[in-house]
Amino acid sequence: MLQDTTNVSVGSKHDEETSDIADEAIGEKIPDSEYLTGWKLHVLSAALLLALFAVQMEATIVSTSVIAITNELRGFSISSWIFTGFLLTYSGFVIIWAKLSDIYGRKPLLLASLFIFTAFSGGCGAAQTLTQLIVCRCLQGLGASGVYSLVIIIFFEMVPPHAFPKYTAIVTMSITMSTTFGPLIGGAINNHTTWRWVFLLNCPLGALSLLGLIILMPTVFPNQRYLAQLSNNPPPAKFSLQSLNRVDGLGAMLLLGAGVLLITALQQAADGKSFAAAVVLPLLVISGVMWVAFVGWSWFVTTKRTLPEPIFPWRFIKSRVCIGLVFNTFFTGTIITVATIQIPQRFQTVNGDSAFIAGTRLIPFSIMVPMGAVISALIIGRTRIPPIYFLFAGGLLEVAGTAGLCVTPTTWKIWPPQYVFQILAGTGVGFFNGTLTLLVPFIVEKRDLGVGTGAVAQFKVLGGMAILAVVTSVMNRVIRSELERVLPTDQVQLLLETTDVITKFPPEIQETVRHIFGRGYNLQMKIMIGFGAAQIPSTLLMWTKKPIMVEKK
Repeated sequence: MLQDTTNVSVGSKHDEETSDIADEAIGEKIPDSEYLTGWKLHVLSAALLLALFAVQMEATIVSTSVIAITNELRGFSISSWIFTGFLLTYSGFVIIWAKLSDIYGRKPLLLASLFIFTAFSGGCGAAQTLTQLIVCRCLQGLGASGVYSLVIIIFFEMVPPHAFPKYTAIVTMSITMSTTFGPLIGGAINNHTTWRWVFLLNCPLGALSLLGLIILMPTVFPNQRYLAQLSNNPPPAKFSLQSLNRVDGLGAMLLLGAGVLLITALQQAADGKSFAAAVVLPLLVISGVMWVAFVGWSWFVTTKRTLPEPIFPWRFIKSRVCIGLVFNTFFTGTIITVATIQIPQRFQTVNGDSAFIAGTRLIPFSIMVPMGAVISALIIGRTRIPPIYFLFAGGLLEVAGTAGLCVTPTTWKIWPPQYVFQILAGTGVGFFNGTLTLLVPFIVEKRDLGVGTGAVAQFKVLGGMAILAVVTSVMNRVIRSELERVLPTDQVQLLLETTDVITKFPPEIQETVRHIFGRGYNLQMKIMIGFGAAQIPSTLLMWTKKPIMVEKK
């Protein structure tokens, strides 16, 4: 079972009634001699971070290449699937990869996922039609989800608990910087060579990382035998029909289907379809049914069966602390995703910036997200300040930042105070990113480290994608009605497909259109205030009488 949520402090002594709770940090009983040290640790860390950087960068690097891609391959009408195809598989398989690695081992699953990502990155670069590119992007996302999940899990197993804050800061910084600078790197590639290098760049990066992992990473990753003994879980198995009995295939399919159908429906709504449309409402209903079935199946397979091993154990759902962790992760994903995508779009649409310049104007937010994560993780690791206080502070900073951004003037001239609000929001997101990632091994049982880490990763991506689609849909509906008062319907439709046509309107119409778009972006930030505020009650769910603390050396 997970921690009792009334008076549990990780590492404290419990009474007999709660003796089976995860009261010690992952790896606490493992001697330091069992961990990698020296140059092997540093080189393996570099290989893992290189793989993580490549897959995270891929989520955003394409954003500045869509026009170049569709100019060559045609098919602009389905170009959104260049993003959606990747993100659907990327968000859908994170927990599945994590659970499979519990059964078959970290190394083989990480190598498999990195190989898939690298191979289909090459496929994207060689695509001759947009359909080929989209198919390869879907398979690329499948591999990326495994790399993302497993690298974070491996870092928690690669070092002793007292080193978690340091490595959490490093991993969080790598994730944020790669996501942020992806569009800038993509823009530079498009300015100097073909768009195909946006994808082909991953081939040497992936090959180099694969080589390092094959050579340096032990076949049975350090501590997995110890973890198996401590948690009474069987050790990693070789692939066989017998080992397949441990795989929760039904749970995986329900989770995958629920997430994919939800995102697909919301994406269709964001593209202008009515929520009552045949491509939206049925998908939402089926997704809801699958979420309910997934929860029911998790209860059944956890409480009534010994096999298969549940993809999402019922003990997660029963734990108030764990539910608070998942909610906070979901809400954090919404704010960082909406800010990263929509703020640069605002600079392009309202202020007339180029894609590259708009990306540079996001730097205050982009820098403070990893800085906030580093600051929170290092302070938590070096002091006795309970991590939960950083979550409360992060929520307040997010509310302050998004509240400031929602009143940004809708004029063509840049409003300097918005950079201050970017800093506030970015610091708040960073506090959540660093603290939530760091807390996972101190909240879940030893046997659930993989699934717990995967859940944090998956719900962060799911939250970002789902709410980005929602706020895009809301904005499009609001501005469409206002634009139709000043423009013909066909021009409004064209404007919603590409804002480049704004410059072709007369000056007075340009000003009106930019003003309407500015109000739409402000509305999105007003919605983000709600998600920032929602993290306060979510954090209260994680409150315990004796605060959860991070182990110090």
